[in-house]
Amino acid sequence: MIKLLPPGLHIVLGDSAGGIFTRVFFARDRLLIDHDVLSCGPTPPCTDLAAWRRLRAEYWSGVVPGSADEHVHSRFNLVDNAKRLVDAERIHIWAATGVSEQLFIAFVVHLTQLVGADLAKLAIVPFESVDKRRVKGLGELDEEQMRAHAEPMAIPTEIAQQYLGAWSAITSPNPAQLVGFAVQHSQASSWLKLAMRLMTRRFPDKRTGLSYWDHALLARVKAHGPEVSRIIGYTMAETFEFGDLVGDSYLFGRMLRLGSERNPQPLLTLSGDFTSMRSTEAALTPFGEEVLEGTASNYPANPIDDWAGGVRLSSEQGALWFNDGGKLVRG
Repeated sequence: MIKLLPPGLHIVLGDSAGGIFTRVFFARDRLLIDHDVLSCGPTPPCTDLAAWRRLRAEYWSGVVPGSADEHVHSRFNLVDNAKRLVDAERIHIWAATGVSEQLFIAFVVHLTQLVGADLAKLAIVPFESVDKRRVKGLGELDEEQMRAHAEPMAIPTEIAQQYLGAWSAITSPNPAQLVGFAVQHSQASSWLKLAMRLMTRRFPDKRTGLSYWDHALLARVKAHGPEVSRIIGYTMAETFEFGDLVGDSYLFGRMLRLGSERNPQPLLTLSGDFTSMRSTEAALTPFGEEVLEGTASNYPANPIDDWAGGVRLSSEQGALWFNDGGKLVRG
């Protein structure tokens, strides 16, 4: 049975959700897909869509060596079709509760404003739970579950402003907005506030010098290695409940950084084909063991060159922030 869609455009995050949507509704002509996981990599302020597209493409093509040609560009890509938002009768954002999904909503609201479309056209099709289970990402759903979607809800001005505030926070070069988001936007949804809080984990820990995901990967090397694919698989499975779904490519890239010979003291010894996580193996170095045990810190032994949302982290430039028990402090 084909369920009729409300008029207008419908936007989802990721090809998996896009595939499910297409199989259920047969309305590819009214579907746009955001292929970007905005919880990963640099998200500095940018009002030039061409520059934004280049920035994000360069980031993802550099995460894993040799992966630049793997992505097949879709004609349904959201950014490429941003002007369609202006003439759309309605703009429906289909989204779940996870970090990436909440940033996706914020980005669509920002993009709608950026291209001059009417924010009053925005509506959300929310997926918070299915069978009493929290839905972190739409890609988790099957056809029947997506078909049973809730009715679209118009996004009031105050909620649109909360998501615009979130976008401002996640793209700010100063982390104060990110840290203070829940206080400044106390009426925002609990999922959005949680997403902002979890994004502070991109900053290196004051004690270990490692971001949350770097530490999570290292902590599973002994138990699940040496196969990098197993380490990553268990890391994703054992952290799934947080709803911070970064994906295996991102985590593989983090492992390659941890084992890079450009580090004065690598935390991992890597072997195999570094273009494929299934063909790569990893083992802790003695220094990696010490960092995990808390007797050493990754920084300043190794330089920091990273991004946390819109914040550039560079030990070379003296621009560092650390997560100190949930508070961000200058390095």
